[in-house]
Amino acid sequence: MSGDQRLEILSSDLWGKNTDNSTALPKDSVALCAYQLLVQAILDIDQIAFIHTTPDRDELWMVTEEALIDSPNDASVDETPELDTLFQGQSRQAMRVLTMNHTDSIFRSGMFLLSEYFDGVCGFYSPIKFLAEGLLLRSDYEGINQRRKATIRKNQTAASKQKTKIIEVATELGLQPQSPLLNSEIWSARCPGTGHQLFINARKDEFGCGYCCVKGNHEKLREFVKRRKT
Repeated sequence: MSGDQRLEILSSDLWGKNTDNSTALPKDSVALCAYQLLVQAILDIDQIAFIHTTPDRDELWMVTEEALIDSPNDASVDETPELDTLFQGQSRQAMRVLTMNHTDSIFRSGMFLLSEYFDGVCGFYSPIKFLAEGLLLRSDYEGINQRRKATIRKNQTAASKQKTKIIEVATELGLQPQSPLLNSEIWSARCPGTGHQLFINARKDEFGCGYCCVKGNHEKLREFVKRRKT
């Protein structure tokens, strides 16, 4: 799959509950697979990925619910329900999240789009459990995640050998900086006095928190933490 696919991000609304963005799932969409996501380490949600093709574009659609599948503790890890059963009682309200140039292989497009989606949400939402097969099999899903995890391990190993001043300051301040995931330069750390994270570009000596509307270098980070403690 060529890297030049004119990939377009259409929505970051994970839940698809924004009535301005969510819509009925196109009837000719093809289910890729279903899986469970862990949202910022606090909430499990179930999601079904679909691919919808047009003459010019291949589109990734998502249906997200808090509990599509009952998962009893004694269920076998090899048991996978039929995808159609996941929609019992569901409205099929969906969100179109990514599009790319149309290709001659719906399978390759599906693999590429789902891989790009997992990369894009990495650090916020983590796929933790495979639920059901569609066009993509369990082995395809696991292959996507194995590649992602290998990249993360490589980035974290490299980052651990190159800690910079702002990382040292964040550690000193008790912010528990975490080494990069898919972006080799971006660390995460605890945002003081909150339940969310801030992000650090170690190479540029910069931190930022979109929630708190604050950014700056390692000295600004010291000042920010000091203000939060007073």
